[in-house]
Amino acid sequence: MYNAPIPEVSGACFAGSRLVLVGDAEPLVAWTTWAEGPGDWQTLDVSSLSGAPADTGQFEAVEHLRDDIVVILCEEPALVLAVDLARQTLVGSWHLEVDLKGLAKPWRKDPNSHGEGFFFGPDRLFIVKEKKPAAIVEFGVAGQQSVGAVRVGNWQPPAGGTLTALAWTELDLDDVSDVCVVGEQIWLLSDKARCMQVLGGSPTPLPEYIEKPEGLARTPEGRWLVAVDNPDGDGALHVLDPA
Repeated sequence: MYNAPIPEVSGACFAGSRLVLVGDAEPLVAWTTWAEGPGDWQTLDVSSLSGAPADTGQFEAVEHLRDDIVVILCEEPALVLAVDLARQTLVGSWHLEVDLKGLAKPWRKDPNSHGEGFFFGPDRLFIVKEKKPAAIVEFGVAGQQSVGAVRVGNWQPPAGGTLTALAWTELDLDDVSDVCVVGEQIWLLSDKARCMQVLGGSPTPLPEYIEKPEGLARTPEGRWLVAVDNPDGDGALHVLDPA
């Protein structure tokens, strides 16, 4: 168990040997060199960066894009931000728009059940909606066609602006709090069910001492890192052996 330098951790990823965290209480991204545990931490206030959209915050997930660039998902307002950690600059931002039959109404009705996690597809972003219903939503630029299935791939960020929902798939979980891709496998984390579940597979229960799991990542040495949402970050990072 390790401490996090930010409160209410809500997302985690590894960028090579660096562990990167975001939280939903403050518009901060934090990172450290990982050597079977965290080293010294650095933090960055994303809202202070030039070009940051108004009301930047309520971060829910983070993923490594390439080099020093990470992509951050904001729940409300529904945004995706690309940040260069080395240069400490904002390199792109995209609003998320949903106008799909069966999904537009619940998306607009409950801003606090927008995206909780995401992963990259072939020139698409797949964003995991938290609940009511829990779903994987495929986003691309207006005019693109759906790839037709949930697929892992490489995302080439379009010019900043808007990403539009192209298709969606309902999940068999009541809620999803994060997602982690390992090879071609898509692993989902559930807060309510307190489990991990590979897409299309059976749930793996989390240890009883883990409460409010919000972030999921795979360490460079092949273990699971589960981040929990607590007020001060103390004891927020748990490392588990694969089941």
